[in-house]
Amino acid sequence: MSKHPLPPDQDPDFVPTHCPNRHCRFHLPSDEPWPKRKSGFYERRSDGAKFQLYLCLHCRRRFSTRAFCADYWLRYRQLLPQIASLASNGTGLRQAGRHLQVSHTTIGRHLARLGRHCLVFQRQLTQSLTIDEPVAFDGFETFEFSQFHPFHLNVAAGKDSWFLYEVTDAPLRRKGRMTAAQKARRKVLENELGRPDPAAIEIGVERLIGALLEKAPTDGTLELESDEHPAYRKVVTRLRSRTELRVSITHRTTNSRRARTADNPLFAVNLTDLLLRHSQANHRRETIAFSKRRQRAMDRAHIFQVWRNAVKRRRENGTDETAAMRIGLATHPMGWNDVLGRRCFPHHQPLEPWRMEYYRGEIKTAALKDRQSRHELKRAF
Repeated sequence: MSKHPLPPDQDPDFVPTHCPNRHCRFHLPSDEPWPKRKSGFYERRSDGAKFQLYLCLHCRRRFSTRAFCADYWLRYRQLLPQIASLASNGTGLRQAGRHLQVSHTTIGRHLARLGRHCLVFQRQLTQSLTIDEPVAFDGFETFEFSQFHPFHLNVAAGKDSWFLYEVTDAPLRRKGRMTAAQKARRKVLENELGRPDPAAIEIGVERLIGALLEKAPTDGTLELESDEHPAYRKVVTRLRSRTELRVSITHRTTNSRRARTADNPLFAVNLTDLLLRHSQANHRRETIAFSKRRQRAMDRAHIFQVWRNAVKRRRENGTDETAAMRIGLATHPMGWNDVLGRRCFPHHQPLEPWRMEYYRGEIKTAALKDRQSRHELKRAF
């Protein structure tokens, strides 16, 4: 990636290469010439800035260069990088709202957009990636809505690079020590809302490892490190039995009670867990900033993933090397203006159905019942 690219609406040399209308046949990159022409200028009322307008001669849609910016159709365009920085440095929604003097609901909407953008940005960043290191994976336990609704963030990180390859989710049943009143409350909630799928961890981890297998060298080996959770062994055994699989899987386990030092084979994922607790307000212990919806937690997880990989230095002391630089996906540390320099179109990086669920905001919070929301893509042409 080029260093510090100008946003399309500020780059005088920017020329769109595809139609931003996702229903147009020229939306996807193609060798076929895209018929378009310039069609005047759009003048912004607030400051008089002018932006080049184009007309797609196929779908007849007009659009400006701003249609290729990550902050398209936003009123407060300067907020996205600021909110991304605050969210990845331990700030809650209301704290960020007070700092930027906007409503906490505005912060929430911007975080949802940032989550969608970062999900596709990560796919673009790893498009040509081949995993050539062992990968450690584990489940980071947190909760949504209340402590009666725990879930896992399944994370996979490179053992040597600490690059955060994948993040998935898995709803859980509340367990551990509970009072008689808490057990009774759990029973009432499960009768009303249903009990979480007992195989949810297996489903989430299978998606996680499946995504890793796509990046493993063909006819090579994917080396996995995990703790001794029985669901992990079941998933690996099931994946090994696939006849179409052209990658062998080596799976090593480590006792979860082993000291979490740099000598621990799971250090990369343990460090990821530590950073999640430290830099994400919604995952801190005994906090009132916990996630009210699992979808919003996943949005922030995708922001964290890009921050951990491309923005944050691998080590606080030392060089400016990032995890993405360590595995050859970047040549320089990125700032949030770099990450948000170009709009990411989801259909340009084909997303699996479960990733599209994240993108469209379709992850349900059981406690909300019918009061769910999803991203309708109304303003994506």
